[in-house]
Amino acid sequence: MKKLSKIFAITLAVLLSAASVLPLVFEGKIGDIVKREAAARLRVRLGFEKLDVSLLRHFPHASLDVRGLTLAGGAPFAGDTIAAADRISVVVNLLSLFGDEGIEVTKVIAVRPAVHARKLADGTVNWDVMKPVQSDAERAAEPSGPSSFRLAVRDVRIDGAVLRYEDDSTRMRFSASPLSLRLRGDLSAAQTDLSLRLEAGRMRLVSGDAVLLADAEGELDAVLSADLEQRRFVFAQNTLRLNAVELSLGGRVDLAEPGAVAVDLAAECRKVQFKDILSMIPAFYTRDFRSLSASGELSLAAWAKGRLAGGEVPAFEVKLGVREGAFRYVSLPKAVTDIAVDARVSNAGGTIDDTKVEMPLLTLTMDGNTVRASFAASHLFSDPHFDAAVSGRADLGGIREVYPLRDGEAFSGIVTADLRAAGRMSDIERERYESVEASGTFVVEDLLARMDGWPDVHVRRAAATVSPAAMTLGELDLAAGRSDLAANGRLTGYIGYLLRGSKLSGRLYVESDRLDLNELLSSVPASQQREGVQQPAVSAAADTAAHAPVIPANLDLALSAELHEVLFRKMRITNLSGGVRVADGAVLLDGLAMEAFGGRVNASGCYSTVADAQRPELRLGLDVAKASFERTFEELEVVQRLVPLFAKTGGSYSMRLDLAARLDASMTPELKTLNAAGTIASQDVRIRRIEAFSKLADALRYEPLRQIEARDVAIRFTIADGRITTEPFDLRIAGAAVRLSGTTGPDRTIDYKARVSLPEGAAGGVLTTLDVGIGGTFSDPKITLGVKEAAVDALKNLVNEQVRKLTGSAPFEAEVDEQRRKIGAAVGEQRGKRSAEAEHRA
Repeated sequence: MKKLSKIFAITLAVLLSAASVLPLVFEGKIGDIVKREAAARLRVRLGFEKLDVSLLRHFPHASLDVRGLTLAGGAPFAGDTIAAADRISVVVNLLSLFGDEGIEVTKVIAVRPAVHARKLADGTVNWDVMKPVQSDAERAAEPSGPSSFRLAVRDVRIDGAVLRYEDDSTRMRFSASPLSLRLRGDLSAAQTDLSLRLEAGRMRLVSGDAVLLADAEGELDAVLSADLEQRRFVFAQNTLRLNAVELSLGGRVDLAEPGAVAVDLAAECRKVQFKDILSMIPAFYTRDFRSLSASGELSLAAWAKGRLAGGEVPAFEVKLGVREGAFRYVSLPKAVTDIAVDARVSNAGGTIDDTKVEMPLLTLTMDGNTVRASFAASHLFSDPHFDAAVSGRADLGGIREVYPLRDGEAFSGIVTADLRAAGRMSDIERERYESVEASGTFVVEDLLARMDGWPDVHVRRAAATVSPAAMTLGELDLAAGRSDLAANGRLTGYIGYLLRGSKLSGRLYVESDRLDLNELLSSVPASQQREGVQQPAVSAAADTAAHAPVIPANLDLALSAELHEVLFRKMRITNLSGGVRVADGAVLLDGLAMEAFGGRVNASGCYSTVADAQRPELRLGLDVAKASFERTFEELEVVQRLVPLFAKTGGSYSMRLDLAARLDASMTPELKTLNAAGTIASQDVRIRRIEAFSKLADALRYEPLRQIEARDVAIRFTIADGRITTEPFDLRIAGAAVRLSGTTGPDRTIDYKARVSLPEGAAGGVLTTLDVGIGGTFSDPKITLGVKEAAVDALKNLVNEQVRKLTGSAPFEAEVDEQRRKIGAAVGEQRGKRSAEAEHRA
């Protein structure tokens, strides 16, 4: 007996050792197989940090853990991460590996997965990850029988997921985080009950510029009776909750027909109250919702029946009715009353374009003022038919008595409207305005809006009238923070712009005493400029705190501007006038004249966000007259980086400049993309103690070079990849003539060549002309003297002069040349001494 026990113990130890060691032996091979198969079958790149195989963790089942999984997109989604996960675990019945019924997967666990699904405007999607079958041989290699995998799932778990969906074709955005899922059921059985629980937090849904959901929460508890052979699913017990709206869904879904879904579903909403409906509005659900009380008669019904396939949609209807509705926050003195809503979205079955949106009644009363509205639309995707109206008077000062404002928030002013528009979009686009009805007025008086993070907005008065052809802005007088603006003009295409984002055209006349762009741009949240949710695991690039302004592509506005003062970064611009056109995602400057940098500036050019909204393109032509060197250096960061010499330069300059560059998020040119050409000229230049000329004065022993005062200087220059190259130009400094040319880099490195001609008697009275190299950096220049040839010429001239004095005749050239040869070596020694002295003084 002891012998048998010993044999059993040894056998068990061997098996446990094998179970521990064998996975380590095969992990590398399994990883190689996974990578090879992924490369052969996927369009995208599959990667993972670690792959673990264990026979003990879920014994008697085997488990496969993949950690640090990533799925990276290819063209046109290169750089995007389609999916990622901290860990994915798959548990397999170990005994099924040795049978002939296929591999049985019993459990799947995904920990913190992130999925970024995207559809481009042309219909291309990033989740089409499988390579197509290329040949008959490859098709023959595909398994034709039943799958070798059986899903006898006991537990499917997804924890802490992040989901993001973007559809550029419809401008639809959806995100949810965190998201968790629990699914139980035997997916290998012909018929089974599937238990499902789904929880989603921070859901956000945006359509175009409209935020439909913000920070919403949802849950789904469902038991489905599933016929997996016929692919039919019947909803048994289930509850669906979105914010406070809770309903149950009954009916069936049939997937038997390939490429089609047949539905017969109805929602029961017996427990839904008016307050629950208010929870679907972000402004209520995210602002002290628990202290909100509401009353009123509510009816809500929804159903769908038919076939969903290709462009076909089933018949459906969603109806909402509210009668004698009211709501009030318990901490506030007044209520919003007399709320009535009659709304219906329906489709008789056919295409999505057959959908009708009808809201014949919407009324509410706030602080004794009643607002009424109605809306109807059909054929939304082909040729929208619309009929909309709004009328009433609103005293915004009453908001604080019915709605909980945050600290620092305040509203006041009177808004009066009486507007109606009806017609077809095709009539507007073809300018058949006789078939379109549009009339009414819109007036704002003494409106004040104070919101956290924004400058105070005060609209003293705004008045507009509408017709089928245009909206006429008769008057606009407003102040925003330290800025003010007055405008009037005419806008065409406004109905199409409001209904489906068509192009808005027009002409506006704008005047301002002060426009502080620093205050206005810094107050615009990044979310207003670029819609998105920060998802580091799936985003191609991290969001930044600042964003350059994005110009809408659906605008074509001509502006005539008279701006008396404009503040932007450190610049102060005055008396700006001229034309500006905002069109097709760009701002075009047409003959703007202004006073800046202490002089006059004429500007033309283009700022465009069409190609890359994150790195706008700037093209600019400038004519500058009598501007200050010092003010230009103080107000322009790019000058501080590229031309530090301006900091020590007095006087004024004129310049003609043409440049092109990409801008970063702070509206600063990216130096490596900066290319320009121009000419700068000055009649009066004063440069005090710049290091390069101070060292040159030391090397040549000529003190006037330390302080440069020159007149009538003209310099032609180019900028390529951020490096300035100057063509040869001349300076006359206290009797000396200097001819300079070279380059300055964005890192302040310099590389200049100079020919210096000193007056007679300078530098010992012998050397009058020499070449100089100026290298190093602007703050630490290196001087190299090229004196040999200059010294030889000077000595030759000296010998000739002495011969003339002694003989009264022309010198013997041959003798002079011989002396020149002998002197060469001595001059070389002199050059070395001078260079050494210059380096020592540096």
